Amino acid sequence: MNIQKYPIKIKFYKKGEMIYFSQLDIFHVLERALRRTDLSIYVTKGFNPHVKISFSNGLKLGVEGEIEATLYFDQETSYETLKQKLSAQLPEGFDIIP
Repeated sequence: MNIQKYPIKIKFYKKGEMIYFSQLDIFHVLERALRRTDLSIYVTKGFNPHVKISFSNGLKLGVEGEIEATLYFDQETSYETLKQKLSAQLPEGFDIIP
């Protein structure tokens, strides 16, 4: 059983109180926000399944800036739908940018 993955690259801007969140904390924030949307997210297979997210770069703790991530889905999802639904779930200081 081979499930197709549909990746979408997205950029976030970390500012304000969010600068004190580490890269691992950012992963958990994104994972929880994605689970709250009704999108069909891709979940890894195995003993401890988790949402599949890949970061292209890390950002140091205490630094404001851009983070680029690739999010994976089970079905094709438009960027605009993802942006609209995910933006509503993200905390203040963590914004999706074009």
